[in-house]
Amino acid sequence: MATHALPMFPAKAFALTEHRNLRITTLFLLYFAQGLPFGFIEFAMLAWLAQNGVSAAAIGSVLATLALPWTFKLAYGFVMDRYAFLHMGRRRPWIIIGQLGLVAAFAAMAIADPSPTQIGLIASLAFFIGLSSATQDVAVDGLAVDILPEDEIEKANGYMFGGQALGMAAGGGVGGFLIAYYGLAAAAATLASLVAAILILVIALRERPGERLLPWTTGQASQRNLDIHLGAFMPIIRNLFREMFTRQTLILMPALIAVCGATGIFLGLAPLFSANILDWEKSTYSGWASTASLVAGLAAMILFGHAASWLGARRSFILCAIATAAIALAMLALQSAWSSAAVFIGSIFAFKAMFVLRGVTGGALAMRLCAPAVAATQFAVFMAIANLGRAMGSASLGWLDGLGGIPAMFTAMAVCGVVAAAFATAAKVGR
Repeated sequence: MATHALPMFPAKAFALTEHRNLRITTLFLLYFAQGLPFGFIEFAMLAWLAQNGVSAAAIGSVLATLALPWTFKLAYGFVMDRYAFLHMGRRRPWIIIGQLGLVAAFAAMAIADPSPTQIGLIASLAFFIGLSSATQDVAVDGLAVDILPEDEIEKANGYMFGGQALGMAAGGGVGGFLIAYYGLAAAAATLASLVAAILILVIALRERPGERLLPWTTGQASQRNLDIHLGAFMPIIRNLFREMFTRQTLILMPALIAVCGATGIFLGLAPLFSANILDWEKSTYSGWASTASLVAGLAAMILFGHAASWLGARRSFILCAIATAAIALAMLALQSAWSSAAVFIGSIFAFKAMFVLRGVTGGALAMRLCAPAVAATQFAVFMAIANLGRAMGSASLGWLDGLGGIPAMFTAMAVCGVVAAAFATAAKVGR
């Protein structure tokens, strides 16, 4: 009598589409991996640069090169929708490639160990870190659109952006501590190890039952993926143009650009404020920023996602934009108290909470506008537009510094918030 050995790990047991908790946890960890490099560069490394006398324009250039690859997410989406190794799933192979790129970029930083004066090298490494993060991000967003039921969108976005904020907290806090006490090389090597650990998890999972874990293992493409895979650029382009030129989409895009512009400005403003006005040590700002990211991430998972599901993503987005403007105006009104660390620390927590809430609500709005046939590419366009706004905000730091310094930066943030709220009010997307 013939016998058949049972597989040690049944394919269905580790398939994301089959288990709600598994897919939410996986999306959370993948967004955590995306937050690590941003927290490290935006909090820890920029504080290190500011403490070593690097100019606002140079800091802005590092931020801009980190964010620049994210503005080309449309191209990544096209490539991913056109070329897919369906036997391993539509998105998982690209996620693996993005994470391998992050590991390699941080390893290169650890080996090169640049000094604060080597802005060109630092900006180049930031660019490749941004490129790898953006590649992973497009694939993860495509995965989320593919596997999330509609009733999980807002709540899942809460966990996703909560994970990103916690990753930023870990990248900033751990990175800031390691830079301060052990140097940049040790910090970069540690982040490479953290991303590598999450990469192992991705390799161990399937998107759908029956798919391959690796190219040389057994498995086959799911019929669902075979049915929706377009496999050519022209159908993708035609569908994308039709969906991106709807009234709601055209009105929502300026709102995303404006509110993310405020984020880009504050990320460069904060280390300058901490170094030039408060004369903080290099690890002090990164420590507070990481704590704020931790609190905001927890709020996203516990409160923001559920609140957006109850109140409506659009209403929550509008309130977030208005609050961003109000906080910036409050900081202008409190200029005489800027020497008080408590005022600045309060602004870090407030702005960070709004930036995470913007991610939760903006992501949910974008997902609801995506057409199934081109969902990954269309979502990539929305996120690229948002990151274009952030890059524009960061790139404007040198100009704003010459225009009026830190007060001009806060004023620009307030304007961004008002503009975002106005356009989001006009866009009739959801509630």
